[in-house]
Amino acid sequence: MGLEELIAIDTQNPGADYRRIRRYLTAALEDRFAHVRVVAGNVLGTWGEPRMLFNAHMDTVRADGWKRNPLKAWNQGGRIFGLGACDTKGSIQAILEATKNGAQDLAVLFSTDEECGPKTGAARFFKTVVGTNLAKTLQGAVVMEPTENRVFTRHPGYVQAELTFKDSTGHSSSRRLSAAGVAIETLHRLQHQAGWNVNVSSIKADAAGANIRPARCQATVSIRSYRKPLDVIQKIKATVPSKTRLRIIQAEGPLDNRHPFVGQPAEVHFWTDAATLSTAGINAVVYGPGSIRQAHQPDEYVLKTSVEKAAAFLKRTAEMRP
Repeated sequence: MGLEELIAIDTQNPGADYRRIRRYLTAALEDRFAHVRVVAGNVLGTWGEPRMLFNAHMDTVRADGWKRNPLKAWNQGGRIFGLGACDTKGSIQAILEATKNGAQDLAVLFSTDEECGPKTGAARFFKTVVGTNLAKTLQGAVVMEPTENRVFTRHPGYVQAELTFKDSTGHSSSRRLSAAGVAIETLHRLQHQAGWNVNVSSIKADAAGANIRPARCQATVSIRSYRKPLDVIQKIKATVPSKTRLRIIQAEGPLDNRHPFVGQPAEVHFWTDAATLSTAGINAVVYGPGSIRQAHQPDEYVLKTSVEKAAAFLKRTAEMRP
């Protein structure tokens, strides 16, 4: 079993082949003497009474712009190329390597829908296990994302919203702003909110021709901030015109672990499931092989030495008591 086999399993989201990768990972964990079950679509392996949890997501983004088959891994100078090599099948391989001889009082969660979906598999998992013995015994967690083998303890929350702007149509010679103009002006105001990192991922106006003012414009935005998601949503409502329809696609809180069980407080700028675990009272940190600069890119790769280093880190961490 190896990273090349993990990459060959197509888990592009949407449309991930979760059945196949669940079978693969279930067999791998059973070979390591773990008790394995599927919980809310996620693969959970446990040894003893788990105090520590290792988590990595099984899905990848869609493969766009690749020069070679993204599901057929190749090694070039110690770089393992393939879809998900960095984000996060290299992390899955590190977990499997760290537990190849079994473990004690450890849980491993391979989760779904981190890359696509209003609720991640990890969030659904913890909703399912609230009040169980597992939820009571878990104290620490390593959520694996590409961090170049560095520990991170803080990151902003994440709110994704769809905004539909409406106005009257008419001739383009009018000085009045169209729905598209109102959208651009409003998005500009959102981008200048203090402490916000705003990404406009799409914007589309309905128009019958170049000389017609569009009456409708739809934009999708994501906002990263340390403010509570509800506060961010209220600020959006206060900023957009009254005619605007707001639909919240996803709203997740920040991670702010001031007393990590390993490493020192440090910040990363992307959202992770560590925030979900932290909300459940677990001392969670973010760590993993690979670089975020490689994630979501054509010809994605991870260094073989980075995966090996991550496996050694996890093996040491599994013996800690947060």
